[in-house]
Amino acid sequence: MCGPIFAQSKITFEQYRIINTGQSPGYMPIMQYQHPKNWYAEARYNYEDAETFSLYLGRAFTGGTHTLNYSIVPMLGGSMGRWQGISTGLNINVDLNNFFFSSQSQYNIHDQPPGMAITSYMTGANWVYQSLKWLYAGLSLQHTHDRLIGHDVQPGFMVGFTFNRFTIPVYTFEPFSNGRNFIVGVTMEWKNKKKKQPVLVKSEYIDALP
Repeated sequence: MCGPIFAQSKITFEQYRIINTGQSPGYMPIMQYQHPKNWYAEARYNYEDAETFSLYLGRAFTGGTHTLNYSIVPMLGGSMGRWQGISTGLNINVDLNNFFFSSQSQYNIHDQPPGMAITSYMTGANWVYQSLKWLYAGLSLQHTHDRLIGHDVQPGFMVGFTFNRFTIPVYTFEPFSNGRNFIVGVTMEWKNKKKKQPVLVKSEYIDALP
């Protein structure tokens, strides 16, 4: 008899508070859903710009070994609100023992200023080491490029605390400059495993008959 097969769906809710020097705090909620067949959806608010809602759809490609696991999610989506446009995105997560790498990149075509199509690119990456079950820390990087504004690179640090399904990450970018900013988040994750019926070989199927 073959072993049971598990299908799993996953819902992740992320809430970030952005604190910039000299500016009022902003909030950025993100909801992610991954279907048992790896179809993926992500909704964001205040991510591309304030008062902007974005929705992305894609598919996750996962794999790995006992020590190495990876997830690659290409996405396509659009935004409405103050920032309007369409985007292609790519989420990457790699785990190797206690080391973790994650990145989120997207290429945008948006209408800013009105009536003028602008292309831009943004990416964020984290290189993290988990020293304890409940504690991890590492380096972070934000990079944006706009055809009108040019490049903006913000290096920084991050630390995170994990309690069961909850994670509290704290980021600081350009910490040694007057333009330093902080991001404090709360992440909650739910996983739902659905157990399928075991597959019977022919002889066991005959034995199971009344």
